Amino acid sequence: MPSWSSHVGESLSADQAVVTATDQLVAAIGRWQRTPPSQRASQLASLVQLAQHRQEHLLQLLDQNATVGAARMLPQSLRAKLPPEAAAYVETEVRVSGTALAHVSDDFAGARSHLALKLHGDAGTATLQVQFADPSAVERDVHGMSGKRASLVAMRVGDRLVVLDKKQVQLEAAGGTSVTGTVVGAGSVVQGNQNTLSILVNFSDRLLTCTAADVSARLFGSTGATVNNNYRESSRGLVSFSGRAVGPFTINYSSTGSCDYSAWASAAEAAARAAGVDPSQYQRVNYVTPPNGTCGWSGLAYMPGRQSWVQACGATGVFSHELGHNLSLHHASTPGAEYGDGSDPMGGASVVDHNGANRVMAGWMPAGSVVDVTTGSSYALATVSTNAPAASPQVLRIAKPDTGEFYYVSLRERLNLDGNLGSGYVDVVTVHRSTGVLPTRTYLMQLLAAGQSFQDPTNGITVTNQGVAGGTATVGVSFSGGTCARSAPVLAVSPSSRTGAPGATVSYGITVSNRNSPACGTGTFNLAQALPAGFSGAFAATSLAIAAGGSASTTWSVTPSAQVAQATYGLDAAVSDAAVAGTVTAHATEIVYVDNSGPALAITSPVANSTVSGKVPITATASDSSGIRVVEFYVNGGQIGRDTGSPFAVTWNSRKATPGVYTIRVVATDGAGNRTEQSISVNVVK
Repeated sequence: MPSWSSHVGESLSADQAVVTATDQLVAAIGRWQRTPPSQRASQLASLVQLAQHRQEHLLQLLDQNATVGAARMLPQSLRAKLPPEAAAYVETEVRVSGTALAHVSDDFAGARSHLALKLHGDAGTATLQVQFADPSAVERDVHGMSGKRASLVAMRVGDRLVVLDKKQVQLEAAGGTSVTGTVVGAGSVVQGNQNTLSILVNFSDRLLTCTAADVSARLFGSTGATVNNNYRESSRGLVSFSGRAVGPFTINYSSTGSCDYSAWASAAEAAARAAGVDPSQYQRVNYVTPPNGTCGWSGLAYMPGRQSWVQACGATGVFSHELGHNLSLHHASTPGAEYGDGSDPMGGASVVDHNGANRVMAGWMPAGSVVDVTTGSSYALATVSTNAPAASPQVLRIAKPDTGEFYYVSLRERLNLDGNLGSGYVDVVTVHRSTGVLPTRTYLMQLLAAGQSFQDPTNGITVTNQGVAGGTATVGVSFSGGTCARSAPVLAVSPSSRTGAPGATVSYGITVSNRNSPACGTGTFNLAQALPAGFSGAFAATSLAIAAGGSASTTWSVTPSAQVAQATYGLDAAVSDAAVAGTVTAHATEIVYVDNSGPALAITSPVANSTVSGKVPITATASDSSGIRVVEFYVNGGQIGRDTGSPFAVTWNSRKATPGVYTIRVVATDGAGNRTEQSISVNVVK
């Protein structure tokens, strides 16, 4: 069964292409191994080309489905057989360190965004894109890396780092505030004046429609709908924006060329320096360009970070949104829409003040204004839209135990820039959900008119708007026993790719995680498998009892028959919750490889044709990707010893031999049973 035959969807053709390319490369590895070293030069170019071809298809598959792509990676035992020139184009395990930064691009018209996590390596190393292939990884894991120094073990494929196990990512603690470019941790505060340079540029074939004076007013104006005023109001004066806008400068890029925003930034900064402006003196740098048709976004920014790009210079809200990303703020969404929360500039880029959840996570709410609700009662809730001292709390925060998140309950009124709010957001109680730590999305869960309630039956939480009057809401919060909410389990296979000989058993580790809510208690999870023709397999345990929120592991042993041909085969493991219908499938790969090449072997002592006497140490080096089973030592055809561990050595007592020429023969056998031998002659004297 070809490994791609069990998969459907957009990754099908890419998976098929990777499998085909892998089979071609593995066959070429076999030919290379069987060719004497003196004759390999003629095969090298073809081997390198096959490795390059396979890498191109693997990168496409990783873009579409990183988990399946990880399952198609070459095992180390096969990678080790490649010469360095070809190995450079094959995935390899690396440990790298650097600063992880998220690049967020915003297509407001299409209501979609794209987040790329990149590791900016330490001095002298490349910037690499990070992908998670670990099926247990969630959005919070990606956001949690952004802005932090990270050390990670991953598979490198071209300019890609593929994380197979999120536990192999180690982060340094967040430091200080976002103004230093670090992630905002719990208890941190986004604060300080953001000294910002906005550089306007024209493309060679398209000019901006705005001026530096216009952009400067939008960014730094002290009243009205400006970025500076937006953040001063929302943060109660903790955050402000000042600086200057310069240009436009014409750069040698076109509006129809590639979307090379990093190159545009470099050209823009060079033009600014030529005009006497030093971008390094500014904490934030914003680049304003005409629209580029290949980009597909209106704005892009590091989150957190120093740089942002805007291709909609007449929209103040886009500036506020992208610079918000620089401050670690993520999107204000609804469960069904990326920019669905119009009550925050991090939603659809409206110039309104920030929602209650973002204000709390950014550290902008004064002491006493946020109340953690743990008991059922009625609470007076003052509007979050005012910066004046309030007699009542302005945000109610309620823990959401099943996911480790929080609900944030607040009230908005037509005050300050909230005068621009849509009517549906005013004089209603809003319920947001978020993680509690930036950067993270906020989700607007419900707008509650008087008498309406938001219910979370899983956690037994009910929030009710009992009425709004004079800028204060009365909010009822009640708690009851949570109900069981079942979620699909997570199934992981490790390693996801192995190699073995026909007839040999290989083992995989299987881990199942129970994602049901706490009220569900311990669940029973059943394992099943789908294997290609000619394969058999078994789980050490076919049923696992796992507490809610917990994980359990077992072993999966798979054996191809002795008649199975050399090729790449897909293996599918499936898990089902005994209490509900449906299964979750994880994909693994076995590359059946017929190893016909013997190990590398060299006699290191004594030297060929040398003269020896007495007790003679005979040593040899032997290596093979499948391991060395045994090294045997012979003198004139008679075995004098054997060794199974490196360094391989025996001692020959030549005192018992008559003087003359003797043949020393060494035979090494690898893990696949292939043998290599080498012989030398020595002269024995008394």
